[in-house]
Amino acid sequence: MIGIKGLADFQDRFFNIVKGKSAELIKGNLDEELGSGKDFPVSIKADFCLLINEINALKGAGSLLEGVTKDLQNDFKELINSTSFDDFVDNFSELVTVDQLKKAPDVLRGIVHMETGLVLSFVTVLKNFEGLQMEDYAESLNQYFFSRDGYKTVSGDLIMRPRFPNVRNLEDARGIGNQINAERYIRDITRIVSETAGDALYNLRPRYVRLVQQYREDSRKKLIGWFDSFGDLAEASLLPAVEGIINGAFNLNLNPLVAAAIGTFCSVTARKATEHSYLALLRIM
Repeated sequence: MIGIKGLADFQDRFFNIVKGKSAELIKGNLDEELGSGKDFPVSIKADFCLLINEINALKGAGSLLEGVTKDLQNDFKELINSTSFDDFVDNFSELVTVDQLKKAPDVLRGIVHMETGLVLSFVTVLKNFEGLQMEDYAESLNQYFFSRDGYKTVSGDLIMRPRFPNVRNLEDARGIGNQINAERYIRDITRIVSETAGDALYNLRPRYVRLVQQYREDSRKKLIGWFDSFGDLAEASLLPAVEGIINGAFNLNLNPLVAAAIGTFCSVTARKATEHSYLALLRIM
């Protein structure tokens, strides 16, 4: 069962690389930005080569896992035969240690069952950040599924579950209905897992409040807006690279939802580290 274990090792290594490089991702001259009068950065730079180079180095893993496709097929067959959530966790335990997964809150149990990519995301976070428990995710995911507004990120953006709006005719409904699919749910839930972990790991929520309080003048509002802008840049830079390597080195055409989950986890993990690095540049610790 080297297939899923190989993916778990890939994600675990990436998580630790990002955490270790988080202080180096954003550099620049704050005084120069405040005096520039421009809406875009003139001195602050984001250096994601530190992460992309590490991802590209993992291309060689493909040659070490020549039988990964067959192994993954066998792994998935065993997981698919799981008749309950606990049975699924027991089968997964043969590949990766997932003891804490049995403590998953009710809102997660039905979703996580059979979703290998989500399990790997939880395992990575719980393994590397001992302060987090499965219960810590319950409130975030309950917001996503049950709150009208959805899950609210650090800066107030909303992650809303896909659903049919009130429409006037069938044609309008068809236009929105195609957004409701498995990949959308997997990416949203994986994002919330990564957001919840990153916020706690870097203490981002109280630091963001201090950012808003410190730079509320109109001339400095751009520094607040750039919190999201640099995060967006991190995801745009990392997501294609991660998913490209996973699909190439690990031959995951077998299950694109796994690639979507792992790619989203890695890119949002990089986003949270970038938000931390940006706030550190602004001397908000």
